[in-house]
Amino acid sequence: MPYLSGITIYPVKSLDGMSLLESTVVPCGALLHDRRWRLVDAEGRVVNAKKFARIHTIRARFEITNNDLNGAGKPSPAGGLITLWLGSKSGGPSSTTQPRETFPLIPGSEGPCEWLSDALGKHVFLEERLEGGFPDDLDAPGPTLISTETLNEVARWFGWGDEEVRRRFRMNLELTDDAHQVSSGGGSEPQVLQQPFWEDSLACPVQKDSMSPVSEGEDSLDYLPVVEPKVFFIGEIVFRAVGVCRRCVVPSRDTQNGKQTRLFRDAFEARRFRGLRHDVDVREWQDYYRLGLNTSVLQSSPYDQIAIGQQFKFKEPN
Repeated sequence: MPYLSGITIYPVKSLDGMSLLESTVVPCGALLHDRRWRLVDAEGRVVNAKKFARIHTIRARFEITNNDLNGAGKPSPAGGLITLWLGSKSGGPSSTTQPRETFPLIPGSEGPCEWLSDALGKHVFLEERLEGGFPDDLDAPGPTLISTETLNEVARWFGWGDEEVRRRFRMNLELTDDAHQVSSGGGSEPQVLQQPFWEDSLACPVQKDSMSPVSEGEDSLDYLPVVEPKVFFIGEIVFRAVGVCRRCVVPSRDTQNGKQTRLFRDAFEARRFRGLRHDVDVREWQDYYRLGLNTSVLQSSPYDQIAIGQQFKFKEPN
């Protein structure tokens, strides 16, 4: 049965992640503190790793309380701390003698902004959105999700370590399968989940046995199958897989020095195509440069918890 084996949030977009044992799901479906801050320039234009490869050379460590809720049960405006230093230019382990500085995480031009401006050669400021952060996909603000099996396969393709793949693709939730099969619980055939890319099939809608009229009116004789999105539980929270994530330039770069991996996208798409599962519908894909899932949260209590070890299971269509 698959279970949640990893939780990572990225408090400042494009900087390093922060691994957690548990996290809070805020009402919009995002994880508390994920992408809560982002960098912008003096004109308000976003400064991120897509545009500035130099960001990859910056290392960050965060001190943020996950369950930082005030008396009203809402996220506290207290931001926590960020420690920054420059990584190794060769892409190897960072030097232990590299100077490190710690700053409060506060919006505006203070906090870490002078340090970051010097490192990037560009004046930057911190913008903050307390609840929901700055997701890439506004239609799917829930946490992104991937399986350990998929990460291991991509690592094998390029000869990377698993942690390098995790840093390149920057997913929030990681699922690991500890058995060969899992049943949806409704008497249907077991679905093999221990193979790479099994999460792709979650983004494919389920066709129900019932039919719905194409147009309103009692005289309509044209009917189409009723199609519903696949939904699933992690713990008690109900998620919907919105789609397989379209990737940007960031995964093509070394996470320590920003150097481009030669012919990365061509090699990735070729292997991705060859590894497609038979139960994945790719008719709406414009390309094969996709990995992991975008999600939305369909049902949870306000500020519900998601934690390492919680089980994944399918939710039967109504």
